[in-house]
Amino acid sequence: MQHLSLPALLLAACALLSTSTARAEGAPSADGLAPGVAAPQFKLPVVNEFSAALKAGEVPKAVKKWGPADWSGATPIEAKKLVIMSFFATYCEPCKKEMPELARLYDAYKDQGLGVMLVSIDKGDEQKDEILALAAQSGVKFPVMHDRFQVVARRYAAERLPYMLMLDPAGTIKTVHIGYTDEVKANLEAEVRAGLGLAPLPPPAPEPPAKAPTGKGGKGDGKKGKS
Repeated sequence: MQHLSLPALLLAACALLSTSTARAEGAPSADGLAPGVAAPQFKLPVVNEFSAALKAGEVPKAVKKWGPADWSGATPIEAKKLVIMSFFATYCEPCKKEMPELARLYDAYKDQGLGVMLVSIDKGDEQKDEILALAAQSGVKFPVMHDRFQVVARRYAAERLPYMLMLDPAGTIKTVHIGYTDEVKANLEAEVRAGLGLAPLPPPAPEPPAKAPTGKGGKGDGKKGKS
């Protein structure tokens, strides 16, 4: 059995502590960025027709570039209570299921302080028409950006799709979801309402019990049979 010297043991312990500290401080991993760290800032081209008021009181107009700092952080154009940012690709089937739900939530809660943005990691410009078609089919009315060189995707460790992050008003990552499962879909609206400071939705009303079938002249139909 090989015995390590005291200096070797100390070096191993320091390396382990360093790795744990880096992960705790939000170092990228296969699971993406960690909650509690500031979302990296960026500006990417907007490929769909998204309009915003770039100054207070200004008439909204189409914007060419967008990023998380436009809705969160120290000097946002329009401060949001919660920002959802999701990385997707046109070849990702779960992404195609997530997009309509994000569109529904944005339409329902944008006036309560919700912002949603999508980042396509499709390479090159040849998929731009497909990106636009997918967004239009899903009813998207928020900015869709194109990270054609995947520079932002690497900064965010977007290795598995869809990759959804929720940011608070300061631009800090609150929640990370990788993939779009039935569980994520079932809990997503509750997470949005909690992030916006809204009361939970009431539980769905129970379905009325099915009535037992009754035949004519049988018991329980209130009629007497002929003698």
